[in-house]
Amino acid sequence: MNQPLYLTESDADETIAMALGSQGWIVIDEFLSQSLVQQLREESRETFAQGQFHVAGLGHGNDRVIDTQIRNDRVKWLDVETATSAQSAYLARLEALRLNLNRSLQLGLFELECMLAVYPAGSFYKRHRDQFRGIGLRTVSVITYLNADWEPGNGGELRLYHQPGDDTQFQDIAPLGGRLVCFLSEEFEHEVLTAKRERLSLTGWFKQRP
Repeated sequence: MNQPLYLTESDADETIAMALGSQGWIVIDEFLSQSLVQQLREESRETFAQGQFHVAGLGHGNDRVIDTQIRNDRVKWLDVETATSAQSAYLARLEALRLNLNRSLQLGLFELECMLAVYPAGSFYKRHRDQFRGIGLRTVSVITYLNADWEPGNGGELRLYHQPGDDTQFQDIAPLGGRLVCFLSEEFEHEVLTAKRERLSLTGWFKQRP
């Protein structure tokens, strides 16, 4: 895969914009400071232990279903009104990215929807796109990982497919703490390979107006 990048905040945002405009995806390492990653990780584990996460569903509205043969992670949606200080810092960082993408690419990104995701050992999410059928509002997917000391063999990689229906052209991206993966939501099918240990992330989508 392309080598992950280590950049300052302003350079990172410009690099993300350029990459989305050319190849449609990018991996940035140390997008968040390790201290913020640690805070978010500890909060995620605490709220997960308190039972505040629920089994993730598929689809939207009345079409939403639970199918643990396709995905079996647990999620908790973030709310800006009840966000912790660490979550607010993360949301502020993504707001700066949203504004820069609008300036650079004229994408008309209006808002962010974001959730914490926990993949207990043995969890996965089969190949999919980040778009609800008939609702093309999700424009840019942003995934930030919160894991410490992730090693080869732990599984849980994000497999990003380059061509629809082609199983041979893909990148496997390890969920290293502080790493950001950013891609055009409608363009790239992807999946989460089976995690062999607990896997934590913040997954979000910059959306256009209805």
